[in-house]
Amino acid sequence: MIPSLAEHAKEDKKLGKREAEKLVEEARERIQDSWDHDKDNRRDAASDMRFLAGDQWPYDVRRARDAAGRPMLTINRLPQFVRQVTNDIRQADLSIKVVPEDDKSDPMLAKIFDGIIRQIQYQSSAQHVFSTAAEHQAACGIGWFRILTQFAENSAFDQEIVIKQVRNPLSVYDDPAAIEPDRSDAMWRAVGEVWPQSAFKAKWPKAAETSIDKPNDGNGNGFFWATADYVRVAEYWRKVPYEKLVGLTAEGETVDITGMSPEAMQWAGLNIIKTRKQQCHRVEQYLVSGTEVLEGPHAWPGSEIPIVPVIGGEIPLDQRTMRFGVIRYAKDAQQLYNYYRTSVAEAIALQPKAPFLVTPKMIAEHKSAWDNAHRNNKPYLPYTPDPGAPDSRPEREPPPQIPAALMQEAEIASDDMKATTGIYDSALGARSNETSGVAIGRRQIEADTANYHFIDNLKRSLEHAGRILIDLIPKVYDNERVIRLMGADDQEQFVPINKSVKGQFGEDVIVNDLSVARFDVRVNIGK
Repeated sequence: MIPSLAEHAKEDKKLGKREAEKLVEEARERIQDSWDHDKDNRRDAASDMRFLAGDQWPYDVRRARDAAGRPMLTINRLPQFVRQVTNDIRQADLSIKVVPEDDKSDPMLAKIFDGIIRQIQYQSSAQHVFSTAAEHQAACGIGWFRILTQFAENSAFDQEIVIKQVRNPLSVYDDPAAIEPDRSDAMWRAVGEVWPQSAFKAKWPKAAETSIDKPNDGNGNGFFWATADYVRVAEYWRKVPYEKLVGLTAEGETVDITGMSPEAMQWAGLNIIKTRKQQCHRVEQYLVSGTEVLEGPHAWPGSEIPIVPVIGGEIPLDQRTMRFGVIRYAKDAQQLYNYYRTSVAEAIALQPKAPFLVTPKMIAEHKSAWDNAHRNNKPYLPYTPDPGAPDSRPEREPPPQIPAALMQEAEIASDDMKATTGIYDSALGARSNETSGVAIGRRQIEADTANYHFIDNLKRSLEHAGRILIDLIPKVYDNERVIRLMGADDQEQFVPINKSVKGQFGEDVIVNDLSVARFDVRVNIGK
């Protein structure tokens, strides 16, 4: 289910009728633009997922063979190639680490941020979340995960950060103008989910029942918002630009002085020597149907949309960027492999059904037995000698030999799958030409190297997630409390944050003030 931010994000004033109509129109147009721009990638990704699940025979061929009662074998070899990439990731030690931006940063705060991020990953089972996104990345070219906030279990008001998976990678619609590898430059993003009409009305009983869409066939032939039985709900995120005034103090500190009068700056002790305008944005979230705003606006405390893509391979073309996973170019070889293996199985199955050469008089009295000879495994078949052919008796026609070319083509198709994925026998654990352990190890390294861009792209996505967390932590953990930190050795400790104490001269001092932290992020992917 699409999460609602109503319980853990600030809700702005309700939109007026005209504002809500404009917001829905904006969301519809943007999502439609995203679908139009990326429909080829979405179609290919859906095909990849079906292929991986074993739906590998073309529809027309399947229908014709079903009607004729002919076999269709599916020897699905593609999952092993995907697992070879993703299970390496599952075994890897994925860690987001915090490093100071400059020599003014407090090393103790860096350790606290490290511990908070490690605790967030532990509580969220983030390793499984990242692995799921990587599974989708390798399977169809893109996966997603998201960062949310929720109320802590033992507190009515304290919030905490969690990392969650996006179950369906094709449910996300992204800004077509975003070009950064981690898509951090996206100005909007949406997550769609199709609800049954009954569930939709139970969740939002006051929502309108009408839709501006005409019901379609429901088979994905065009983007739709509603059918007779289903309603699409979109979680719509957008960045809203605004301008602020920043000033440089004589001490070299940059401060936000938007809306401050000279008297207010003087009262605050700010000796501003230089000012400039800076373009910024705030992040908002809405839940919309095709006709109205269901929930929102909800103000997100962070400055980035907290939905992170994990992208597979990409090839930029004139009008679009082609996206693919591990198996995209192995699908044709897999289909050929299925066809040739089916042809061999069909030829072998027809061997016992080779026809008999008889005369009509030989089987006239025993026609029922002979008509069912191909169905029943009888020990004998009676016949009556034909006076017109006294030296003849029923004889089976020799069956045709199985063409060796079929087996050879099946082997070639198998090798083609390995070549297009870059993963060969030794990397899959099978016996190969290599005999020494060093040679086998090098071939396995070659397979890892051929697909290393998937792991590298995951690393880039985790770096973006780390920056989102660093930006979000001071705004979520903004009150005085004691938090649990997870150490690198998995040992837990409890540390107070934002604690106000009296200094040496009676002044107020904030201990472990998270709001003054300035950090960068590094990602380590262990073996």
